[in-house]
Amino acid sequence: MNVEILSRELIKPYTSTPPSLGRYKISIVDELSPVMNVPTIFYYAADIHGSGIENGTSISRCMHLKKSLSRVLTRFYPFAGRYVKESYMVDCSDQGAEFVEAKVDIRLDEIIGQGKDLKVELLNSLLPRPIGAGDEITDPVLAIQVSFFTCGGWAIGVLSSHRIADISTTSTLIKEWAIEAKLLLGGYDENQVAVTPLWNSASLFPGQKLSGLPLGLTRAKENVEDHKIVTKKFLFSKSAISKIREKARLDKSSDRLPTRVQSLWGIIGKAIIDIYVADPEKPRGFLIIQAVNIRERTDPPIPKHQCGNLYLISTTQSVAGEKGVDFEGLVYQCTCSAKRDVEICKMLLSAGDGGRLISQGFNDLTKSLTNPEISSVSLFSDWSKFPLYEADFGWGKPVWVSSANIPLRNNVYLFSEKFGGSIEAWVNLHIDDMPKFEQDPNIMEFTT
Repeated sequence: MNVEILSRELIKPYTSTPPSLGRYKISIVDELSPVMNVPTIFYYAADIHGSGIENGTSISRCMHLKKSLSRVLTRFYPFAGRYVKESYMVDCSDQGAEFVEAKVDIRLDEIIGQGKDLKVELLNSLLPRPIGAGDEITDPVLAIQVSFFTCGGWAIGVLSSHRIADISTTSTLIKEWAIEAKLLLGGYDENQVAVTPLWNSASLFPGQKLSGLPLGLTRAKENVEDHKIVTKKFLFSKSAISKIREKARLDKSSDRLPTRVQSLWGIIGKAIIDIYVADPEKPRGFLIIQAVNIRERTDPPIPKHQCGNLYLISTTQSVAGEKGVDFEGLVYQCTCSAKRDVEICKMLLSAGDGGRLISQGFNDLTKSLTNPEISSVSLFSDWSKFPLYEADFGWGKPVWVSSANIPLRNNVYLFSEKFGGSIEAWVNLHIDDMPKFEQDPNIMEFTT
């Protein structure tokens, strides 16, 4: 797949950011988040009129997307700024979000139709910048690439800096951008009310000038030959998830089943952990990390549209047996850890030491990365509940939403499938570990 860049420019907010909002302070969670851009790619089929690069429709489409992006940046103004790491602030002087237009020499169905055989690293060409290129004063906080396929299909690749946004903030931005785009096309919907994003997370959890998670991402363009991390997509059907939940039930006499997500964490986590503990020379300690969204779980509740990074790191640490880790026990441990941290969320605003409670999970992860007793550290993020498939810019909803090749070892993301209640697991593993993971009996049994 070859991608030709046609243009690259900066899109500024439609209305200038007031001087009083010119310096955006980041919170302690923003500080502790890793230096990276979070990738999300939205794919759209050609409409009945066609949108190929050859008929000029791509030009008008990009103009429309730029205009609506400019309008939404007025409300999401930190995305048009630049992060100043020396002062732990975003300079909101309307420098602009990056907007790239490109054309691709293949059809869209040549990507979507690949299934498990898809070479995910090719998708990184649909992103405007390297995933690890963040935190420098010259780096845009938001970068967009609109790519047009030969069939008339197209894709929007989004990179949002983890310094100011988690997937909740990014999904809110995308949804509001899509609404602005439809309004410009005359597609007014009285049921859609513009969101007023809240940019005051630092007042809830003040920054302490801490360093982000040392995950080792480089600023270079992702290259599997260099970083040795491969990404594959595994589909768990609705019926397979039901079977996994039944299998994960620790108390077989109980009617209560573990959640869909915790059951998937168990089946995937066990497969990863068993790769490591199969070597008798390696320690059997392992750590599983889950990201827990803080929003609407505090007392009083933080609003759904509060912007920034608002999540806890939930840790599950234990030791595997000689034959590996017990599946039901692992699901139970992950469930207990998540429930514990949901309870912690309730205390974050009232306990007076919310920053300490938040930083504890980050500290546990940092220590585990150099702990000789732990052979496996896995990071899990659930994106399946976010409305990514609602991103209709006026020409229909996406036919697919994907991640990309993220060079972080043992890093897993869950995406909901568009139809049918299935879930896609995007698994990032060392190139030597992926074949072992694919041959795991549970992975072979429950994925398609």
